[in-house]
Amino acid sequence: MRKIIIIICFAMAALASSAQSPISFHAKAGIGTSNFWGKHSSSETRIAYKAGIGAEYALSRTWVVQSALEFVSIGGKDEIKYGKADMNELYLQIPVMMAARLTLNKNYHISLSAGPYVAIGLGGKTSGERHDYTGSHHSNDYRFKLDTFGSMLDNNMGNQRFDTGIAMGLTFEYHRFVIGAETQVGFVTVNKQLNLMMNPDGYSEYLPRNFAAFFTVGYRF
Repeated sequence: MRKIIIIICFAMAALASSAQSPISFHAKAGIGTSNFWGKHSSSETRIAYKAGIGAEYALSRTWVVQSALEFVSIGGKDEIKYGKADMNELYLQIPVMMAARLTLNKNYHISLSAGPYVAIGLGGKTSGERHDYTGSHHSNDYRFKLDTFGSMLDNNMGNQRFDTGIAMGLTFEYHRFVIGAETQVGFVTVNKQLNLMMNPDGYSEYLPRNFAAFFTVGYRF
């Protein structure tokens, strides 16, 4: 009887070890472009990049929940009152995505994912130039470089640190290698202080929000 129990225990252990875990991990990095969108935002694109580690949980053979911890560098080149500014925003963000993962064959898979993300600003610099006009309509130009996040009263650019929005992705997997295209659209006005300076009467004109798109490569562990 004891031998039978031992044999059953070994068999169950072997089956458990051979079963595929519903949890997997990955690392990825990507490069792309970013800009601002929103009312009266005339943003030009700038180079953006991201890197992070993540995990996914398989709910079924098709549906997967994905999340990650990502370091992201985005921003945009935009017109400000009497000048221009190149804003760089460094974020730490967490997306939570629902993905449909389709098997093409044993070694090939394709996934389509979408879901919200939240981000907190870590740092970044804003550089640019400003034109101070005199009464004769001549201007004195000077360049500036400020911290992107923080109050304008403390000589910063005034961007707020919190951001949230929706992210979408399309990925192709070959064995453990992952190639993808991703985009994220922010819903938060990144700088309200600059808007008040440009429109002291309180009329909300300048409402920039983050937008970014990336080409990514990764590896699944």
